Amino acid sequence: MDLRYVAEVLPQLAAKLPTTIAVVFVCYVLGFALAFVVFLGRISRFAALCAVLETYVSLVRCIPIVLLLFLVYYGMPQLVMQLAGVDIGSWSKFVFAGITLVLFNGGWISEIFRSTYHALPVDQRQLASTLGYGRLQTWTHVILPQMIGTALPDLGSAAIDLLKDSSLLFTIGIVDTMGLASILVSNNFGVHQSEIYFAVALVYWVATLVIEACVWLAKRANKYYQLISGRKEGEAA
Repeated sequence: MDLRYVAEVLPQLAAKLPTTIAVVFVCYVLGFALAFVVFLGRISRFAALCAVLETYVSLVRCIPIVLLLFLVYYGMPQLVMQLAGVDIGSWSKFVFAGITLVLFNGGWISEIFRSTYHALPVDQRQLASTLGYGRLQTWTHVILPQMIGTALPDLGSAAIDLLKDSSLLFTIGIVDTMGLASILVSNNFGVHQSEIYFAVALVYWVATLVIEACVWLAKRANKYYQLISGRKEGEAA
């Protein structure tokens, strides 16, 4: 292991990190929004809608993300051409990568929402109704604060998983951190391959630490999370 070469190549790889972070941030926000819509559909009374959404969630949870990426990147243009006669094959690779990450992330986060929702005591909703809260007020003042507070650790883990999943985007030719590493390895004919991948690991490690710091700040700012964590510490004691 040539640490001097690691130090030499590290700035080049780190320079691509903003691209990776930007993709992850946008896809996480859009995936979060999609997940909430999917979650609402899954708890609705429309059986057909629930069945469709359950199938979608099952699909994205049961197939590897790299396979989903290939299906979106190679299959979606053909499907859209056959169904609508529109050629989307010239779209940017980032668009197809974004669609993949949003679909994948939306399915996983919707499951987090569903589990936290069903974990809430039913009597709280009944109490809110007794106090005169409408349906919207119950959701905004009772249900959502508790759901988000309870789900914060899992939502943070989802962001970290999304960052790691984004390392597969180089398989369709996107030059992010991992994509640049692949190019460097190829240009060097495999020389310093271990050093390059070690440098990539350091870049992703730092990025993960940044996400963990953001999640920690969110936990500190969320009063409900502080309440339930304090309860757990008291029970443990």
